[in-house]
Amino acid sequence: MERIRIGLIGYGTVGSSLYQLIARNGDSFKKRLGVDVQVARIGVKDLPKKREGAPDNIFSQGFNDIIEDPEISIIIELIGGVEIAYKLVSQALSRGKQVITANKSLLAEHGEELFELARENGVRLKFEAAVGGGIPIIKVIRESLMANRITRISGIVNGTTNYILTRMTEREITFQEALEEAQEAGFAEKDPAMDVEGVDAAQKISLLASISFGTWIDYRRILVEGITHITPEEIAFARFAGFVFKLLAEAKLVDSQPAVTVFPALVGRDHPLASVRDEYNAVLLESDFLGKSVYQGRGAGGRATASSVASDLGDLLKGIVVKWRTDSFPSNPFDRADLFPVEELVYRYFFHFVTENHPGIWATVTAILAENNINIESVQQKWLDLSRPSNLFVLVDLVKERQARRAFEMIVSSEGIFSDSNFYRII
Repeated sequence: MERIRIGLIGYGTVGSSLYQLIARNGDSFKKRLGVDVQVARIGVKDLPKKREGAPDNIFSQGFNDIIEDPEISIIIELIGGVEIAYKLVSQALSRGKQVITANKSLLAEHGEELFELARENGVRLKFEAAVGGGIPIIKVIRESLMANRITRISGIVNGTTNYILTRMTEREITFQEALEEAQEAGFAEKDPAMDVEGVDAAQKISLLASISFGTWIDYRRILVEGITHITPEEIAFARFAGFVFKLLAEAKLVDSQPAVTVFPALVGRDHPLASVRDEYNAVLLESDFLGKSVYQGRGAGGRATASSVASDLGDLLKGIVVKWRTDSFPSNPFDRADLFPVEELVYRYFFHFVTENHPGIWATVTAILAENNINIESVQQKWLDLSRPSNLFVLVDLVKERQARRAFEMIVSSEGIFSDSNFYRII
């Protein structure tokens, strides 16, 4: 029986969970593939630190010796971050090692180069756990829907923001209060900026779009908006109007061009993503022959992510058994995507104007909307105290982004309209 030795770099929550998974369920690889898998060495940053769950004698300081070990054929990178992880993965690929990573930031920043390096060295770079935690969405796109043409991806791909929005909706609390609850529950980092500002979701949807559309999409070129400005009043109106707020990551083909966005959206209660709560993730795929299909599961956590890493490991082991020489992805270097202009995208919109309480405000709003050829669908105005600003909620019909944005900027610059007004897209 062939024995495969693995070098595991990183022994935090995911790394230790993966080690436990292989120790407990490693016989599955023997029974199904006839391969004996062994985590031979584990690279860590602080070697003297006491760790549990694995023998002390397999831990090593750093990763260089592990990558240079000729008996180790697979490297699993679970340290996170970008700079050190990039050095580690590029060095491993250059040495002809198969590599698995759960690092979406690394791939978002350097994926184009790393995939090319893997191709040049005849090895594979696997990354199922980089998007969606325990949801096998990359395998679905690359394998299950190989014969389909994917036209749209809509997803809740960040568990932190979904948890926060769920708390804000169900408990009627502020963003800050919900964030503190998420941090206490372990679903938000001490510095949550990557999550709440939409960057994490942007990196993930860019990867999914690149795989689906076969063209490299840089997350730094797409529209990205976070959730920090959403107010309890907006949450309450959305619920009243039959919607729920979600941080929506979306990629779709418009006139054969990719349009990729991340923003907080009002999602109808009957939408497949509306019922996804707390830290869970979900992805809705639309393809030409299968149609719509939804994939849902835990978006984070050691055991969920370890499960996806193990799925990649199984794929690599199958390739070793049947002597696959190279990966099928990507078969050729990525072309850079020519993105569809964001300003030409069409949505329904929800405007929330914070206004003074005096005559003429509504006339100003309606006149500017009409000037920009925007048709009003419904309106609601609420105030509790005439001495304080009131909330004017407006829903409008389908209109291009540039029209909605121009109208919003004109209205907010008008007398009696405050700058803490907001607008959102409706899905």
